[in-house]
Formats: sequence, C-alpha cells, structure tokens
Amino acid sequence: MPLVSAKEMLRDAHRNGYAVGAFSIDHIDSIDAVLRTAEEMESPVILQTGQSTLKHTKMSYLAAVARQAAEETKVPVALHLDHGTGFAQAIQAIRCGYTSLMFDGSRLELERNIAVTKRIKEAADPLDLPVEGELGVLGTRGREEVFELTSPDEAEIFVRETGVDSLAVALGNIHAAYGEKVAINLGHLKTIHDRVGIPIVLHGGTGVSDEDIREAIRLGVSKVNIATEWRRATLDHLRRRLSDRDYNDFFGLMAEVREVIASVVRRKIELFGSAGRA
Repeated sequence: MPLVSAKEMLRDAHRNGYAVGAFSIDHIDSIDAVLRTAEEMESPVILQTGQSTLKHTKMSYLAAVARQAAEETKVPVALHLDHGTGFAQAIQAIRCGYTSLMFDGSRLELERNIAVTKRIKEAADPLDLPVEGELGVLGTRGREEVFELTSPDEAEIFVRETGVDSLAVALGNIHAAYGEKVAINLGHLKTIHDRVGIPIVLHGGTGVSDEDIREAIRLGVSKVNIATEWRRATLDHLRRRLSDRDYNDFFGLMAEVREVIASVVRRKIELFGSAGRA
C-alpha cells in the first residue's frame, strides 16, 4: 500500500498500549528486511533516515525506494525524517514523500526550539503529517557530552506551544550504545507523560532491558527507534563471514545481511507488541 502518515499509527499505539518500531534504513537490503518482516508479522512499521544516513545516501534515493517498497507491502508503512536539522530539511523531506517529520532542537534554547518546531508543524498540518519534537540531551556513546534529563515543566510548555504529535525525551538513554546495559528513569518518564499526554518516543533504545522497554511502553512510549543494534549485528556477521578468505558469494552475503537485520526487527516487533496490529 502507499506510504501512510504516521499520525494515526502512533495514536493507535498510544491508545492501545503498544509501540511502533522505527527502524533506521541505510540501503535497499535494510528496507527489504524491515518491510518483509513487518509484513510477515502483520505489524505497522516506520522506516526512518537519520542524519548519518543522509550524509551517505541522498534523501531522494532512499525515499524513492521506500515509496516503491511500501507500495508492494501489505502493512501500513510510514517514512520518517529522524533528527531533522530544520525547516529547510523538513520541506525537502515533504517534497520527497516523507510521511512523518522530526526536528531535533534539543540543543537550542527552549524558545528557539519552540519557534522552529512550530513553523515545521504549520507546514505539516495541512498534509496531515505528524511532527516529533525533542527535549533534553541524550548524548552519543563515544562523545563527551553532558546528559540532561528532559524537564517536565519545559515539556509541558513545549507541547502546548508547538502542538507536536509526539515527543522524544531524555531519560538516561543514549545513542549508539552496544554491548552494555543502559538504565532509563521510568519514574521521570511517567511524570513527563502525565504532564503532556501525547505519544512519547524512545531514542537510544539499544542496551535498554526488555523489561524496561515493556514498562516504558506501558507508561506512554509509543515509538521506539532502532538503528545501532541492527548495524552492529550486521558488522559482527560480516566479520565472522569474511574471516574465511575463500568465501566469495557476494549476493549470498547480502541475503545473509537481510536475514541478520530481519532477526533484529522480528525480536523488536514482538517486544513492542505491534505484531498483528496492522
């Protein structure tokens, strides 16, 4: 079916106590693996492109492949701009056919974050496209950054002033964690959700325990981003396979990569409770 707006997708997840997986896609094999698995499990799904991906591959290329792949998929698929850089990139994404937008103004002063997010929301509303905002500082593994939990007071002001459809928050979660345990502050999550009442988005989901993910969903998380886990699983598989100097089956290797990605997607869909929700 054609790409759909993520707006109703997240509303349904929020209303019914599950989360939609937002899987970063970097190439055709990742798109195929995510959508084939979502269809197999009858789950709605979000494909997303972050800024690292867009430095590597043109937005228009990935959007064209995602649109065609969604057309050939029997479950609802949305295409999301992750960690958008501003109004200009949001408009570019709209023109490329994206059906969900994020602006990451978390490192800006609150008033500036509100102003840019609100402007993007005004452009997205006539097209029924949802906008995700972000408050707080998650940080990224390997970078020296100060972690800053999302302020519930600022979250309430931000949501009221911008009208965003979902909010990414900092709870102790981090980007690019792998092979380590990450603790999130579930009490803080509950406080924020009680104040804003909209779908909460969990970035940096890799490393967070399954138990904490389930509880976070119960407390209002309706979208969970996954990128590092499938990328690292792919690298681990490639290292093992290519240690055999006699292995030369390129297309066989790509098929294996798709299955590695699919196995991660399958586990996450089960964990998020979105199987059978399409």
